[in-house]
Amino acid sequence: MSPMQLQARGTQARPGAAVYWRRRALVVVALLAVAFLATGLIGRVGAEAELEDKVAGHAIVQPGETLWDVTVATAPQGVDPRDHLHRIKDLNGLAGGEVEAWTVVLIPAR
Repeated sequence: MSPMQLQARGTQARPGAAVYWRRRALVVVALLAVAFLATGLIGRVGAEAELEDKVAGHAIVQPGETLWDVTVATAPQGVDPRDHLHRIKDLNGLAGGEVEAWTVVLIPAR
C-alpha cells in the first residue's frame, strides 16, 4: 500500500527520527526550566529563614540621631552597647558610625 492509501484508511506513517529528537530536546529543556525555578524558590525560602534568625527588628534613624543613639536604645538588657554596635554594623554592612536620617537599620537578634 502506498502512503496515500494508508492515510486514507486512517493509519498514519510514523514520524521520522528528527521529530523524536526535537520532542526529547523539548522535554529536557522543560525539565531544566522546572529544576531551575525550583532551585530558585528553595534558595529564596532558605535565605528568608536565615535572615529571620539574625534580625530581631528594625529602627529608623531620626534626624539628629547617631548610630550610637540607636544602639543604646535597642540594646537588650545586660548586653554591652559596644558589642551591640559591632553586631549592628556587621548586619547592616556599615563601616563608620555615620548614618543619614531616615535610614532603616536592622537590629540583630541576641
